[in-house]
Amino acid sequence: MELDTRDRKLLYSMDFSARQPLSQIARSLRISKQALTYRLERLEKENIIQGYYCDINPSKIGLTIYLVYFKFHKLSPDKEKNFTSFLTTKEGVGVNVSLQGEWDYCIGIWAKDIFHFKRLYRETMKHYETYVKEKRIMIETDFFYFKPQAILNLKENKQITMEGSMEVIEIDAIDQEIIRSLSKNARISLVELAQKTHLSPNAIKARIKYLEKEKIILGYRVMINYQVLGFLHHRIFLHLENITEDKEKKIIHFLKSRKEVLSVTKTIGFCELEFRSITLDIHEHYKLLEELKTAFPDTIKSHNSVIYYKFHQTLNYFPF
Repeated sequence: MELDTRDRKLLYSMDFSARQPLSQIARSLRISKQALTYRLERLEKENIIQGYYCDINPSKIGLTIYLVYFKFHKLSPDKEKNFTSFLTTKEGVGVNVSLQGEWDYCIGIWAKDIFHFKRLYRETMKHYETYVKEKRIMIETDFFYFKPQAILNLKENKQITMEGSMEVIEIDAIDQEIIRSLSKNARISLVELAQKTHLSPNAIKARIKYLEKEKIILGYRVMINYQVLGFLHHRIFLHLENITEDKEKKIIHFLKSRKEVLSVTKTIGFCELEFRSITLDIHEHYKLLEELKTAFPDTIKSHNSVIYYKFHQTLNYFPF
């Protein structure tokens, strides 16, 4: 779908701050609130905006993200449809996406430890493990998220960062309900949250401020369907050698400087680093990879990638 400049600026301005009032966004775009509301509703109807979610630092609440990539066999279209629908209701599953390439599917499981992950995985896959030909499991540790600069063809240094050792902050049941609700819909109103928790809107606002101050809540995001906008949305796995902390920082800095890159993640398991990118065609994708390999010839041993085909639900950083 073709978007005009205001639509693109709208998507860009809301990412990282999707909870800002519509009147504030309208002023920044120099349009009326009514015109803004119309544009938002159209973007949602056309499935360009798939939802609004909250970036939460899982380590701050004692959670780790495990990504599981699957290659299926003997999985009929009906069974696959049942599988994707089932995952949208499953506790602990915050990523639910079909892929094209080396892997057919990816799920993300949020767990307190490896034993918790094992239990959640078995409960999730007990009726579908027979269709799994091959799988890979990766543990995500550090995250660097960037705004979708390619949709406006600009470069900007804003980022959301989740890194450092696990430092669990105790939160009560009301904080958990706030996090749970914001994870499903980052634009939920204070009034709705107050009704859910039986607190006043001002009390809810104070608790959200606390969660932001403690860096449990890191930002409020727009779930953008890049495929509808004509982009190829890749996840690239980098296999590194001779790696040092300094070299790793330089690779991350290189990727951060590229407008095509949406995120960089440090991982344990299948690869050492991975990143997501949006490019207009396959030539732009390979050009990015060639420039990366040329910049770090002694460090990048190999790479492989998948294309995001379809997200079956909005990302959820507190899927409980």
